[in-house]
Amino acid sequence: MKKKLITTFSIGFIILFITMILQTIIGNKYPDGKIIAWLWLLVLYIPLLYLTFQIKSKYKIKVNGLMLLSVLYVCATLLVILLQPMALKEGNMSFLDTLKISLLFLLPLAIFLGIIIWKKILQKQPKSATDDVIPENPIVFISYNHGDSDVAIKIHDALEAANIEVIIDREEMKAGADIKEFIQNCVKESNVTLSLVSNKSLRSAWVAMETTNTFFLEAYTPQKKFIACFLDDDFFQSDFTLKAIDDIDKQIKENQALIPKYHEKMLDTRDLNNQNTRLLSLRNNLDEIIRRLRESLCLDVREDKFEASMKQLIATLNAEE
Repeated sequence: MKKKLITTFSIGFIILFITMILQTIIGNKYPDGKIIAWLWLLVLYIPLLYLTFQIKSKYKIKVNGLMLLSVLYVCATLLVILLQPMALKEGNMSFLDTLKISLLFLLPLAIFLGIIIWKKILQKQPKSATDDVIPENPIVFISYNHGDSDVAIKIHDALEAANIEVIIDREEMKAGADIKEFIQNCVKESNVTLSLVSNKSLRSAWVAMETTNTFFLEAYTPQKKFIACFLDDDFFQSDFTLKAIDDIDKQIKENQALIPKYHEKMLDTRDLNNQNTRLLSLRNNLDEIIRRLRESLCLDVREDKFEASMKQLIATLNAEE
């Protein structure tokens, strides 16, 4: 909505701005009222452009008729300029008179547009950038292990084809960005975390961080949703958690075995410590993650079930609007 409104008002403003330059400087159409002519343009467009730029780019809202009304408003202002030569030809009004008379209907329309933007959009936004924002339209953050990237991309493409906004690291994450900070921002800025569950992802400390962050926000923000899609269904087995913990413990022990070697080389163990912290967090939270997966409806996105699951997923997401 923001981009469309800015584009519409900017096109109208730029065309009129160029026209006013030609009329006032080259054509001398307003010999006694150049200031009034420029005020006409500024009063009709600057407040609307200012209000539109206040809309936060991550905040989406559908306002029926607002876009159409904005287009009609721009067309009306352009029509005033186009009709000026006709008014002059009739001999009843000057170029300046047409601008003054047009304010009788253009100014109320501009005020009406401004009120809609203010009441329907701006008043619903958070007061500061630090407030938690839950957009009305679904914004989906896809959490996945890079070993499952092919399926993650397929899900991404299917959702975007259905006009659902998607956040995925291959598009959003910039080179050199902090991974932990990126994860936290993605979970915060989206209102749906879609976890692509596989044997790989359930042993991934980064994916676990994305999942547990979502669980935490769910407890305090009703609009926050967690949806799981699975490639492997081994987590339904009763001994899955025990086997996964054994694998995680093996990784932790391998890291710990490196610590004496670090000390021998007089190296700091910060990289190992951070990795161990993430693995311990995964170890401590895995049982809750598995419990949640078993007790919720998980969508099967294996090849033979992919299309049906995507239809169900898209229907669920659209129902959240």
